[in-house]
Amino acid sequence: MRARMENQGRGQEEIADEIRHLCRCTRMAAFRMALGLSQPEVVDRWRHQAPTTVIDQPMLSRLELFPAAGSRAPQAAQLITLASLYRTTPLRLLDPEALERLDPAERDVLIRCNAGFTVSPAVPAAESSTSTARARPLVQIPASDSLQREVEMAARRALRFAALAEGSNIGPETLDQLRAEVVRLALAYPQQSLPVLLGDLIDLQDVAFRLLEGRQRPAEAAEMYLLAGVLSGMLAKASHDLGDPHAAMTQARASFVCADQAGHDGLRAWTKGLQSMVAYWAGWPHEAVRYAQAGAEYADQARGTTAVWLPAQEARVWAVLGNGDQAIAAIERADAARDQVEHDELDELGGIMTFSRPRQLYYAADTRVWLPGDEQEAERVAGEALTAYSEAAPEERSYSDEAGARADQALARAAMGDLDGAMEALRPVLDLPVDQRIGGIVVSVMRVHAALCTPDFRGVAAARALQQEIETYGQVSARALLPRGR
Repeated sequence: MRARMENQGRGQEEIADEIRHLCRCTRMAAFRMALGLSQPEVVDRWRHQAPTTVIDQPMLSRLELFPAAGSRAPQAAQLITLASLYRTTPLRLLDPEALERLDPAERDVLIRCNAGFTVSPAVPAAESSTSTARARPLVQIPASDSLQREVEMAARRALRFAALAEGSNIGPETLDQLRAEVVRLALAYPQQSLPVLLGDLIDLQDVAFRLLEGRQRPAEAAEMYLLAGVLSGMLAKASHDLGDPHAAMTQARASFVCADQAGHDGLRAWTKGLQSMVAYWAGWPHEAVRYAQAGAEYADQARGTTAVWLPAQEARVWAVLGNGDQAIAAIERADAARDQVEHDELDELGGIMTFSRPRQLYYAADTRVWLPGDEQEAERVAGEALTAYSEAAPEERSYSDEAGARADQALARAAMGDLDGAMEALRPVLDLPVDQRIGGIVVSVMRVHAALCTPDFRGVAAARALQQEIETYGQVSARALLPRGR
């Protein structure tokens, strides 16, 4: 049918419309079929054209069904790549109702980028074969991401210039700009992929350290040390997310030194919580307890949400150690601390620097899932955490903690023998793109793999298939997407 329409001189868009009408499929699927491409062929071409992002056939299939039930909402970056592969523009790949159901931020990016697309002339038939998957891009993509990166690099150059121009002491403009950058990164960390943020974190920490090598007045020095400590803490978290606990601890120690120099109990407590979290995921539970307890005295002075984080973190460590009484007692201390919170400077930064109620619920689920006989409560609390995240303000969302809650829900359901429920809970986690597969998420998913090794699931084909998918999932993580030298 497609060849006949080509011979009739019909253009690609007209062919796609005809296929959409006859096959009752979405525009995205129709444009693929108008080019005579199978889903595996598209996946192969994607790998050559956009090697820093990953898509597989099941994900492409769900994208092509959007907005039908069970489909996956495409991201703007995915639509831009597909538009390039299909020799069209991003908006042409979406049915009108699909565009309306996109996340507003993604829709705005898509609309802005759509205007910059220039469709190249049709590629000769010989060139369109699968043997030429490495052929030139078929659409000139507006470098919206590149332009944004240029803007951000220019801002950092301006920050360095302002610091030098204001002399040996740090002036108010430099401090304001540095603080604004720290706030931006703190808010972005729970929501954006690490390969995107890591360069900015490293560069900004370097700026902060260089500024501290100069002379400052006491008040300015305290503020600088606080910001440098926050940046070091975020880099500690980044090192942990990339599977390097030793580098994470080195950065965390630098953060604590900065907190000491700033005289900031809130950052002291937060850093101890961070060290406890790194130790927990690294498999050092006794160290994790020690760090959490060491931060308590500082948290009592600061009274920010870190005072909730520390006992919540301690709870899940006690659960791993098999001490259910201590774990439940720590959960109760976290609940009591929530009632006494007085937001501090770290909470004002927001994002990764504050401990929200949805995140507290996730930690409670992550605790209870380790306690024998508490699986039903773990499943319930994990669901409560996911509901709380879905209702939270955008700045309180966290793809990693939401993935952790889903993995806990899957683990609890598997422990109760509910394989279908476990698969349903874990599916959104397995659908995460590679650049969001940070260390904690991979470990959480592997826990489900271990739970499926019990006699209850031995010989069950669906359980074996899920284990195989988990094994494939864990083989490529966000670390693989980092530029060399990072």
